[in-house]
Amino acid sequence: MKKVGCYVHIPFCAKKCYYCDFCAYMNVEHRIDNYVMNLKKEIRLYQDRLDVEIDSIYIGGGTPSYIDPHYIEEIMDEIRKFHKVNPVEFTIECNPNSIDKEKLLTYKDLGINRISLGVQSFDDDILKAIGRDHTSDIALRDIDLIRSVGFDNVSFDLMLNLPGQDMASIENDLEIIRKISPEHLSWYSLILEEGSRFNALNNKGKLQLMDDDKEVEIFHSIIDQLAQIGLNRYEISNFAKDGYESYHNKKYWEGDGYIAFGMSGSGYLSNTRYNNTRNFIHYDEMINKNKLPIKESFIIDKETYESEYIIFKLRETSGINLNEFSSKFGSNFLVKYKEAIDKFKDRDFFVIDEAFRFSQKGMDLSNEFLIEII
Repeated sequence: MKKVGCYVHIPFCAKKCYYCDFCAYMNVEHRIDNYVMNLKKEIRLYQDRLDVEIDSIYIGGGTPSYIDPHYIEEIMDEIRKFHKVNPVEFTIECNPNSIDKEKLLTYKDLGINRISLGVQSFDDDILKAIGRDHTSDIALRDIDLIRSVGFDNVSFDLMLNLPGQDMASIENDLEIIRKISPEHLSWYSLILEEGSRFNALNNKGKLQLMDDDKEVEIFHSIIDQLAQIGLNRYEISNFAKDGYESYHNKKYWEGDGYIAFGMSGSGYLSNTRYNNTRNFIHYDEMINKNKLPIKESFIIDKETYESEYIIFKLRETSGINLNEFSSKFGSNFLVKYKEAIDKFKDRDFFVIDEAFRFSQKGMDLSNEFLIEII
C-alpha cells in the first residue's frame, strides 16, 4: 500500500497579515460550522478512490489554532474512519495569541506530535509593521506553554527582508532562538505576493526593503549562526537539528504522493496534480453535489516530473543522488545536462560526488542554473 502525506486546510484567521495572499479569511466565523461539515464530506468522497496509507499529516491555513479544537477532533475522526492513518509526523500550524492549554492538550490526544508556530519576528515594531496581532512577549509565553504541555518537536516560522528589519533585529531573533532552542526553523525571505497589501504598497513605491546584496549577506550570517547551535540548513529556507527535518515537507520536495482536503488544498496522486477551489461558495456547491472540489488538475508526464524533481531536489542541501536519478529516469544526470553544468563549472556553483548539489553560492544564484536545464 502506497504511503502518502495528507494536508488539511483551515482557511480562518483572526487577522490577515500584510504579506499574506494565502487562502485565509477573517471575520467569517459564521462559516466555520458549514466548512467543517463540508470538509468531512470531502474526506468521505475519497473513501472509494484511495487505497493508501497516510503516514504524515499537516494541518495548515489560515490559522488552524484559531478554531475550536473540537473541529480538529471531528476532522481527524473522519480521516481515521475512512482512511488508514499511521503518521510518523503530525503537524498543526498555530499562531501566537491563538492557543491555550485546552487546545494543546486536545492536539496531543489526537496524536499531533509537532507544532509549527508562526512567529515571523521577535521584534515588536516589525510585528506591528507586518500586521501581526501578537507581540514578542506573547510568542515567548506561548512557546513556554507548548513546551509545558509536552511537545518536544517545535518549529518556528521567521521572515527576512521585512520593512524596518536590519541586522540588529535579526541578531535579536537569533539570540532568542539560542535560548529557546527549537527543533526546526523555517526562515523565509519576504515574497511580494500578488493580491497582498505589501505588493500594492510596493507598486506605489511605499515599501522600503533591503537591497539584494544586503539580504544575502544577512542570510549567510543566519545560516552560520544557526549551524553553531545545531540547526543545520537542509533546504533553501529550512533548518533542523539532526533527525528533525520535516518528514511531511520532504514528500513535496521529493515528488512523493500527498492528498489534500479543504479549500485551496493541492494534492499529487497517481501522476496527477490537483488544486481545490479557494472560494467558499464554489466549495459548498461542489461538495453538496457529491463532487470533489477540484478547480483544476494536471497529468504530470515523465518530462515534467523530471524537471520538478530536479528543481525540488536542488532546493535540498543533499542535492540529487546520482544513482537514484539514473534509476528513476534511465539516464545519467551529469551526461544529460553536461552542457549546462559546463557553463557553471568554474563558478563554484556545485559539489559533485555521489550527489550533485549546490554550494552556498549556487543556492544563492540557483535560478541562473535552473533556467539552463528546465
